[in-house]
Amino acid sequence: MPVRHARALTVAAVLALSFATAASAQVVLWDQSDWNLNGDGSVNLSSSSCSQISGNTKAHTACDVHFDNPVHITTVRIYETLGNVQAATKAYLWIAPKTGPLPTAASTDVNNAANLKTITVATETKSGQQAAVVTCANLSIDLPAGDYWVSLTPQHSLGLFPYSVHRVITGGVVGDPTPTIVACTANSSWIYNLAPNKPDYAIKIEGTLPVPTLQTSWGRVKSIYR
Repeated sequence: MPVRHARALTVAAVLALSFATAASAQVVLWDQSDWNLNGDGSVNLSSSSCSQISGNTKAHTACDVHFDNPVHITTVRIYETLGNVQAATKAYLWIAPKTGPLPTAASTDVNNAANLKTITVATETKSGQQAAVVTCANLSIDLPAGDYWVSLTPQHSLGLFPYSVHRVITGGVVGDPTPTIVACTANSSWIYNLAPNKPDYAIKIEGTLPVPTLQTSWGRVKSIYR
């Protein structure tokens, strides 16, 4: 085999390996996980039914996020105060394009059985305070660059005070504040539970970014060694 062809094949193999590694490497796509230590937040849960007596409800928070590039989402995490959320094993995951300062989707689009995903709940400690980290992993969601609403709502009962609430972040609002929709009845009314402050809530999204195709790498090798 001529030396120049052997060199071309060697470089191509190295490039293929590096592209495969890059494609599988997890990165943080959106990070607003710096949760506030004071425990501020609002209810973000979907109970089996709604009751004024027990306080059970179906209230979904939605955070706005932005991606400069196309993304492949594998994990969505939110951060809550401790409570009944630790017993949750399922959550409603809803993602939709953002077209304005508030979502326009109906509650039935969000609180929909088709959106149920498996979750795990762990505990994170910061400055002596604890948060419940709700993780929805093993996803395979491809999105083009742009702005989106992302809602992850655990399925559990409200329980006894202190209730689990979706924690607010320590920094200022990025984009627009986090709204909530109550899905006990069919409606499209998104509201701010903590008005007039209207904070952002804690969320982190992980996944992978697009990488050059293997075919492109071969093309470059050939152009270098022809």
